[in-house]
Amino acid sequence: MTENGPPRRILFTGASVAHGFQGGEPVFAELLERGLTQSGVEVVREGSPRSLLGLVSLALTPFDVEPGRVAEYRRRIREVRPDAVLALVDYDCSAIVAARKEGVPVLVSVHIYWPTCPVGTHYIEGQGVCYDPGLLKCVRHISHSPISPNLRLPVPNLPAPLALMAYVKLLERPATLSQADLLVTNSAFTADVLRKAGYKRVDFVHNSVDTQLFRAVPWSGGRKVVVYPVARSRQERKGYPHFVAMAKAVRKEFPDVGFRIVSDPGDELCEGTPYLSREEMAAELASDYIAVIPGLWDEPFGFVTAEAMSVGRPVVAYGGGGTSEIIENGVSGVLVPRGNVAELTKAVLDLLRDEEAARRMGRAARERVERLFDYRQMTARYLALLSEMVAARRPGS
Repeated sequence: MTENGPPRRILFTGASVAHGFQGGEPVFAELLERGLTQSGVEVVREGSPRSLLGLVSLALTPFDVEPGRVAEYRRRIREVRPDAVLALVDYDCSAIVAARKEGVPVLVSVHIYWPTCPVGTHYIEGQGVCYDPGLLKCVRHISHSPISPNLRLPVPNLPAPLALMAYVKLLERPATLSQADLLVTNSAFTADVLRKAGYKRVDFVHNSVDTQLFRAVPWSGGRKVVVYPVARSRQERKGYPHFVAMAKAVRKEFPDVGFRIVSDPGDELCEGTPYLSREEMAAELASDYIAVIPGLWDEPFGFVTAEAMSVGRPVVAYGGGGTSEIIENGVSGVLVPRGNVAELTKAVLDLLRDEEAARRMGRAARERVERLFDYRQMTARYLALLSEMVAARRPGS
């Protein structure tokens, strides 16, 4: 690192930078790595895949730090000699403890509710949003919820004793995570959740879009398709049942309108698609008329919302969480009260009836993404925070 300049080398750690991890974090990691590299920063990835035995061993302990993993991270830090560690969600907090022991500044980038919820969602299927984790409620939820495919465990749910270990880890996590120099979330909403939970050094930087890949494409006419572009799309918290209810109501007035669900086989009502790469997702969104994202949870950010807006499509969504920070209601999309299928349906019908309003909203959506959610702006903000963090650790500061 130069005397007063940005860091020259970053160690990028966490399970979500390992090959094969699913969800929005790998998209974020790729964009941030690209932006940092373009800014002259060397980014060294240290993904942390774990064997089945390692995952089982981790599940059997109530501790949120694994001594062997801490030693591995410390060796890697000494090899790489980074100016800072940038840590994404991991199976535990070993990377943070290792960076602290090696005297290297560490920034933790938080994209799910990992610091405040055992399953990272603050949502219980069949009940709704939950911001009051309690022992019995959490253990019951964990032991009955499907395990994330990222864990690659050969069981559908965690047995109650292992669910209890996951809950105890959550109780330990604030003390360990607070050793980080800074926690950065992906929306003002998620930052507020962490602050209310007692975390002190918290900031936020909105996630972003590759606006060159997800470029603006004017709708060319033809058959109108309403798309549900959400990953793992049939999860209750993602709102697929509400999309289906809306589609059935809309089809009564517009029988020729198509409804599509991405990366899903589809059904009689909704056309499906194979699993889509980022390039294919950009092409898919550019061929659709409206994107509808009726999430029932507080989405921390919502990549597909910003991506649909980036190609110039209006998004109709339930308000709440980070989604309300992406869409400017009535200008670049439509936000309706969460759970109100009638209002969701009305918003979609209004845009189907008025093509000019849909086009105008789509243009405003693209302008908003260019102004606020381009990955280069995100990179600049992260680089500024990393530079401040490293400077604060410099002797004599």
